[in-house]
Amino acid sequence: MRQKLHTFIVGIIFFTTIFSFLDVPAAFANRTIEVATDVLNVREKPDANSTIISKVVRGETYPVVETQGEWLKIQVTSNKAGWVATYLVSENNQSTPTPQGSNTSSEVQVLTDDLRVRSGPGTNFNVVGFIHSTDQVSYIDQNENWVKIRTNGIEGWVSNEFVSIHAKKQKETTDDSENQPAPKTNQTATVTTDGLNVRSEPSTQSEVLDSLSEGKIVNVVEKRSNWLKISYDKKTGWIHHDYAKLENHNSSNESSESGSKTSATISVSGLNVREEPNLNGEIVDQILEGTNVTIISERNNWCEIEYDNGRTGWVAGWFLEKKPLSVNHSTLNGEGSIIILDNGTNIRNEPTTSAKVIYRANEGDSFPIIGIENNWYKIELSDGTEAYVAGWIVATKGQTPTITRAGAEQYLKNKVIVLDPGHGGRDVGAIGVQGTYEKDLTLRTSRLLQDKLKAAGATVFLTRQNDTFVSLPARARTANYHGADAFISIHYDSIDDSSVTGTTTYYYQAPDKYLANYVHQSLIQLTNLRDRNVRQDNYLVLRENRQPSLLLELGYISNRGEELTVLSSDFQERASTAIYQGLAQYFKDN
Repeated sequence: MRQKLHTFIVGIIFFTTIFSFLDVPAAFANRTIEVATDVLNVREKPDANSTIISKVVRGETYPVVETQGEWLKIQVTSNKAGWVATYLVSENNQSTPTPQGSNTSSEVQVLTDDLRVRSGPGTNFNVVGFIHSTDQVSYIDQNENWVKIRTNGIEGWVSNEFVSIHAKKQKETTDDSENQPAPKTNQTATVTTDGLNVRSEPSTQSEVLDSLSEGKIVNVVEKRSNWLKISYDKKTGWIHHDYAKLENHNSSNESSESGSKTSATISVSGLNVREEPNLNGEIVDQILEGTNVTIISERNNWCEIEYDNGRTGWVAGWFLEKKPLSVNHSTLNGEGSIIILDNGTNIRNEPTTSAKVIYRANEGDSFPIIGIENNWYKIELSDGTEAYVAGWIVATKGQTPTITRAGAEQYLKNKVIVLDPGHGGRDVGAIGVQGTYEKDLTLRTSRLLQDKLKAAGATVFLTRQNDTFVSLPARARTANYHGADAFISIHYDSIDDSSVTGTTTYYYQAPDKYLANYVHQSLIQLTNLRDRNVRQDNYLVLRENRQPSLLLELGYISNRGEELTVLSSDFQERASTAIYQGLAQYFKDN
């Protein structure tokens, strides 16, 4: 007996020792959150009555180190961590992982010429430009069907069918004299704290390469989210921009930190101007609603502005209505041209839809631009005839302003939408004929829809960002807390009768039937699933919701054929687009 007890104790000690060396927080290495409310309390324990140990503000991002139910523990500073409610933050982890590797970043290879770049992830978004197989393209983001890129002054989304994403090796940071320093930019930064870690990648979980002393001046090579890539003493690495003061050295004809000068209008009365980009910064002035200002730089959703003929300071960015500086359309440099997107595009003799059609162009045709009138391009046909084409139905090349006419996005801008991917964690939901978990499908659809809504300018919250369990009351509370304009709970159905198919839309309160009709009609049109009608039912997430709310059942995974259909990327794209368009039509008419 003593021998068995001794063996048991030794075993416990052995396993305890082993697990003490495991880096448990590494499980959260790629998980960060963004604060989604103006001021958020960080608490000592995962309890609404616990002591407040810190406050963070909208737009700031922090790494997640632990989860517990409906609470997340975030690392606020290097020596302070605390708990925040999940429904007051949004997570920044991507729906599709970035290609991984040692000291790598992603690059995009374009596989075709004249690839359309759109303002959002979907064919219903405007074409903002074209890219070619020879272009150098930077990766920004991606989802299941679309990739967000940046190149040659264009930023937008392209279909993932026509690009390849792969990891690009970067040079190791060493002291070898043969390594050349990174190219200099027009911006430097001064370190504002002692012992600032320089890391191999823009993450608090990456390897520490060096540390810098307060006052050290470094060259800024690249900016990514809240991180700066710097070069100094023939070395390169990443530092967090909260611990560095950026200095611009732009010449008079160069633009601001963001790459293009931006003006903005104050959207709230009596906006405080502060010395520093946080709520603790000293208030130095107040600006009246409607005042026009120029944005110099941005940090953690705070904007450094210039106003009153040279005065500067920091204001909360979420109280600014941004707009690009006006473009002079009166003259063009002759280098621009339009590209026809659709066969049979009307070319007219005057800049109006009632003017005579003098030519019909086909997809791919190109014409030089000689002017712009009333959102119409004035072009020159091959025989020298001057003519007009609507600017919002063509794309442009060269140094020419892009004309767009607001589509569905105009009705979704500034709306607050809460998306509820059904089930999650230990609750797998329905199980398909082939073993498909409903919880995985609902998250796929929600992420695609989230990207479309955000591209349209909506504020989007997900009740869960990954495979975690969230209680039904918490899902409804998320919508109630944020005062959502719409709450959409996404599900897939199952029944013992494997012959049953189709999509059903549920509502609880009578006024929500209007929203249900818009979304359901759009789903039937775009998904081609059997129409199982709009129905009233007493689901908790609808009953406890004070906001306009729906629960969608997007097909039966208990039917083998329908399970294969809803698993396809094509269906996921069509379903998310249908919900997007249904919401837009509802807001347009109500």
